[in-house]
Amino acid sequence: MTGDSGFTFNRGAWIVAAVALLAVGAAGAWMLMRPGDRAGTATAGDGVKGAGREAGGANGSVESARVVVNERGYEPATVSVQRGRPLRLTFVRTTDKTCGTEVVFPSLNITRPLPLNQPVIVEFTPEKTGEVVFECGMKMLRGTVVVQPPSAR
Repeated sequence: MTGDSGFTFNRGAWIVAAVALLAVGAAGAWMLMRPGDRAGTATAGDGVKGAGREAGGANGSVESARVVVNERGYEPATVSVQRGRPLRLTFVRTTDKTCGTEVVFPSLNITRPLPLNQPVIVEFTPEKTGEVVFECGMKMLRGTVVVQPPSAR
């Protein structure tokens, strides 16, 4: 087709370009909206690299887990712990290609910057069962600490 300006365009090429642009946008939106589904779940002390229990704390042990912040979000995105047991989360940001330059626990009023490739420790003792959300400063990345009742051991 030729317009009044003499410019010629191919309608089929425009349709292909529009469909490709929509597909890329949809894939990008899916990756941003669902980081937790791909990242996995860990229980503090269940054999996940960097997870474990250490001596000390009021209940005899400190639960710990390592959370890596990368292009896909938090890995693992879910950490399960026991109520009343001190928790030590170690966050390590491994890329500049993320908005996860800080971690925020809104319900606990905790915010920590995450410098590149440097471990940052966040410690607290969960007092209630349920979920404690952590997220980046832009609220695009999201993770959860699942607090479970103490088990009879």
